[in-house]
Order: sequence, then structure tokens, then C-alpha cells
Amino acid sequence: MILLFLPVLGLAVVHYFVAIRRYGILSPDGLFVVCQLLMLYGTIRLINPASDTEVFYGRLMAAAIALYIGASLVTYLWLRHSEALSAKPRESYSAYRVSLVPPTAAIMTVVVISIVVTAAYFSAVGYSAFIEGLRGQLNGVPADIATLRLESYAGNAYFFPGYVNQFKNVILPSLALVLVVWSFNRGGLLARAASIVLAAAALLGLVATGQRGALVLFLLTAMVYTFLHNGRRLPRKAMLVPLGLGLPLMLLSTYVLGRSADSAESPIRAALNGLLARFVNDNQVSGIAAFNYTASSPVRHGAEWLEGLAGILPGDRGSTLSAEVFYTMYGSTRGTSPPSLWGSIHYNLDTMGLILIAALLGVLLQLLTQRTMRAASYNSLELVGFSGVTVVLGTWMAGGLETPLNVGLVAYLGLWYWGSRTRLGQRQLSRRANAPTRRPLPRPAFAGAAMGLSYAPRHSSRPRYGTWHS
Repeated sequence: MILLFLPVLGLAVVHYFVAIRRYGILSPDGLFVVCQLLMLYGTIRLINPASDTEVFYGRLMAAAIALYIGASLVTYLWLRHSEALSAKPRESYSAYRVSLVPPTAAIMTVVVISIVVTAAYFSAVGYSAFIEGLRGQLNGVPADIATLRLESYAGNAYFFPGYVNQFKNVILPSLALVLVVWSFNRGGLLARAASIVLAAAALLGLVATGQRGALVLFLLTAMVYTFLHNGRRLPRKAMLVPLGLGLPLMLLSTYVLGRSADSAESPIRAALNGLLARFVNDNQVSGIAAFNYTASSPVRHGAEWLEGLAGILPGDRGSTLSAEVFYTMYGSTRGTSPPSLWGSIHYNLDTMGLILIAALLGVLLQLLTQRTMRAASYNSLELVGFSGVTVVLGTWMAGGLETPLNVGLVAYLGLWYWGSRTRLGQRQLSRRANAPTRRPLPRPAFAGAAMGLSYAPRHSSRPRYGTWHS
């Protein structure tokens, strides 16, 4: 089965040296390619060669990723050729300026709303799974975190967890990042202290439900933001985010969840193995199980996607496919096992649909990369929105159309749009401040006469209006 991986890897290497190395791996296209290679590698390792269904699934996934890379590469070369023919040169990928957005009244209002929504949610649920798990570990009586998590978002009472997650997992930590960056560059001691408190509250919200996925995604978003903010460079001190902040939180989450309680491994090794498994094992196991489950089912022609999208609405359960697959694997409905991205496409649109979607994704993500990497300037709010979009789309390895929406695509797009409007407003204010203004018209020289007033004309060599000044 490794022969399926090598040609795709070779094509990805060509794509890297031709295109990705110019705009970086931490871009929509670059991150998507890396994550899909991890998905393919992990899947091939787990495929049973004796199963025709699983072998077909591996070939299908390899072909889809190869088509994506090929379409992305062709799109890049076409755009570069068009640029070479154009008389107007484009900005380089790193020739841009980043301005910092201050804590305006609008931003602080949204921050307060996000905090209120998060606090109201946990108040309505009655507990935090993370805090209960931590208390249980310290007391020597581990709590059933799986049940607590399930009851918080799928219990008898519905508290709109999907909507709350947009504030708790996306908007609040993103604005906290914007304010932390501003305070440590422009603010005083009080502003820095307040931003640290806000960041701590945002991180607590990320882990409060006892799930680590939101934390991993936002830490990756923060890394992409740092990469872009520093002119497409990742300084060494930027690694303090995943290592100095992310790793301790992952260790604490692993301890709270009791993942290493029955293991001979140390908590550090258990946390690292858990993080690695998230990218090269868990999604792959789920994807294979889901493909085996749907292989004998008729093509849904997009109906399963519509069910999943309907699940975004309050009170609508949405698609039950992930829960059904989980039941076949564990005999319980207390979890979800979604299909892979390519498995979901094949289930909804069959093989021909998968070919078209794979090529379309290659074109669209390359266009997105080029469209967003060549602006002359950004601001920090715009940049954090784009960073989130990059991570959400770049790490899309499992689930259907509802998956990017559930993990914050719309919220990040909203921040991106908000930042772009803020930048336009800043430009207009700057232009008004620097625009030349006219001096008032000189008062005409009047001479008194017996019958009234007569105008004494100026010499023709003198300007009628005042000179322009800035």
C-alpha cells in the first residue's frame, strides 16, 4: 500500500519547490497539502490489504489528493504567467505592512458579549467538564468526562452549544490575541495586565468543555498569525506559544481527562502521543470505518450534506452518520466518528463528483492563497481572521460541508471582513488628515464711493485662490 503514497508525495514535493516555498506552508494551500499527506499516510498504514473496500478507499484518497495538488499547481503557474504578461507588477508575498488595531469601543463591546455568552452557557449547563475533571483528579475520584461532555451539548436541555462555540472558541480568543499584540506594542502596564487576564479567560473558555480540539486549532491559528505578522517568518520566540503555553495546557487537559491514568507512559509522552494520534491515527481510523459503513449504501446526491448543514439550525439534530459509524465501532452513541473529507464527498457525489470537487478545491484554495498574500497592508484584526480561515480550511481532513462551519469558518470570515472594513476606515481617515486644504478666499479690496461700493481688481499675476498646503 505504500506505493499509493510515494507518487502523491513526489507530486507534493514538486508542488512545494515550484509554489509552496514562495508563500509558505502556513497558507491555505500549503497547510491543506500537509494535512492531506498526513491523512493519506495514516490511512495507508491502517488499511487491510485483504479488504477490497479499504484498498479502493486508499486508491480513491490518493487520486483525490493528487488531483488537488495538480489543480493547485496548474492554477499557480497560470496566475504567475498572467502576472508576467501584466504590465502592472504585483507586490511580493512578504512586502506588506501590518498595523495594530487598538481596543476600540466596538471591539470591547464584542469582547464583553463573548464573555457574557460563554459565562451564561456554563451557568446554564451548571458545570465545566474541565474543572470537574480537574477536581476529580485532585480528589482521587476521576469524573466521567465523556458523560459530562455529552450532557453539555446533547443532553435533555439544549443550550445552543454550536453558537456558543463561535464566541467561546473563535471570537473571544481571536480578539484577545489582537488586544495582547496591541497592548505589548502600544499600550501601558495596565493595558498589558488587562490583556493577559483576558487571554487567560479566553484559554480557560477553550478548554472548559473538556475537549482539546478547539485549543489545538486556535494555537495553530496563533502560529499562522505570528508567521504572517512577521513578514512570513516564524521567529524562534514564536515557538513559545505552542511549547510554553500550548504544551502545558495539553498536559493539563490529558491529566484532567484521565487519558494517561491507565498508561505506563508519562503525562508528557501521553499528551504528545495524543496530539500525534489526532493527525495520523484518529481521523484515519474513523475515515476507514465510515467508508466501510457507507460503501454498500446508495449515493446520497448531496442529501447527507444538506442534513449536516440543517444541523446548524437550533434544535435540528442534523446528519446522524457520524453517530452511526461510532456505534458500529464502539457499540455506543456517546461519540462521533465522521468520514474523511474524501469519503464524505464520495458518499454524497460518487467518484465523478469527487474528481470534480478535488480539482475545484485545488483551484479555489490556490486562488484564496494568492488573493490574500499580495495585499500591500493588513491590520491585526484582518490578519487574525485570515489566519483562522487558513487553519479551518487547511486542516479540513474529516467531515462534510458542516465541519468548517462548526469549527468557526463563518466567525473567522466575519473577523476578516470586519478588519478589512476597519482598514478602509483607517485609510479614509488618513487621507482626510493628510489631504491638502484650500485657504479661504481672500477678502476683496473695496473702495468707498459716493454712490456705493466699487471693487478694486487685483493684479493679474497674483493667484486668485490661496496656495495648497498640507
